[in-house]
Amino acid sequence: MYPILLNSPLFRGLTLEELTHLFSLVKHQIRHFRSGELLAQAGDPVDKAILLMEGRLQGEMVDFAGNSLKIEELDPPQMVAAAFLYGPKNKFPVFLNAKTDGKILIILKKEFTDMLSLESRVMVNYINIVSGKAQFLSGKITFLSLRTIKEKIAYYILQMVKSGGNNYVAIDQTQTNLAELFGVTRPSLSRTIQEMEKQDIFTWSRDNIVIKDLKKLNSILGR
Repeated sequence: MYPILLNSPLFRGLTLEELTHLFSLVKHQIRHFRSGELLAQAGDPVDKAILLMEGRLQGEMVDFAGNSLKIEELDPPQMVAAAFLYGPKNKFPVFLNAKTDGKILIILKKEFTDMLSLESRVMVNYINIVSGKAQFLSGKITFLSLRTIKEKIAYYILQMVKSGGNNYVAIDQTQTNLAELFGVTRPSLSRTIQEMEKQDIFTWSRDNIVIKDLKKLNSILGR
């Protein structure tokens, strides 16, 4: 069996032996992909469960002007489009691009449904994944409704402060990656960060942000 799947939220709580037995009962296949490959287009049917085993994938939306907005990056062993496998509109909501070489595990929808019936822990895990995705998308809608780069920066930082609980925030994203996430150019993002630093709102370094004035940061969002 594939030991990396033990780290997947979908199979949380299962031993390697239990996982091996479960997969002996369910048909599945492995597909390799190459960097730059388009794995799915927005609107394609989601008719199979997909788990990323190696590599990195990126979900992107494209507006009417042809501009690309990064929605989410996926790393192993995450499930792809988990919230869209069931329901009346089970279609990919984004373009799914490969950022690196890698491979995915594919389980057809009927086989995946059988798996959920066979193992209640997997069913509960799947429900938790779908609920988490709904909460993520809710936050993403809030983020996309923000009009200025300053508002997006403030929201991004405050979300991390909320989860970390202090005024020191570690970041693992480059400004280039953040610009893609915000849907802006890197120079525009860099200029806005510098302006906010001059206003003594925070200091921003390569791997961390130190918040100097939390009240000012909240006021940008009208809080």
